[in-house]
Amino acid sequence: MIWFIMIATGLFTFATRFCMLNKTVGKQLPTWLVEALSFVPIVVLTAIIVPAVLIDPASHKIAIADNPRLIAALVAVSIALITRQVVTTIGAGLATLWFLQWAA
Repeated sequence: MIWFIMIATGLFTFATRFCMLNKTVGKQLPTWLVEALSFVPIVVLTAIIVPAVLIDPASHKIAIADNPRLIAALVAVSIALITRQVVTTIGAGLATLWFLQWAA
């Protein structure tokens, strides 16, 4: 089963590179693929950020109550929705996290 997964992954990777470099394929991607690819950054960032915010590093369990990272993330999301500025969002989130960790 492992060999099948490795070969299938290799073929998929080769096919995606070959399609972009091959002259016989059209220059434009299908609209359904372009629409599907627009969700890739959201999915990748969600997969990275949610575990970092919700999982307690000490106990390796999901922590909702008494979680300073969750409060800082909510502050950062609200600042991002209000200002639409990346540096302000990161600064507000970090300042909130540092304050909550220092106050505790």
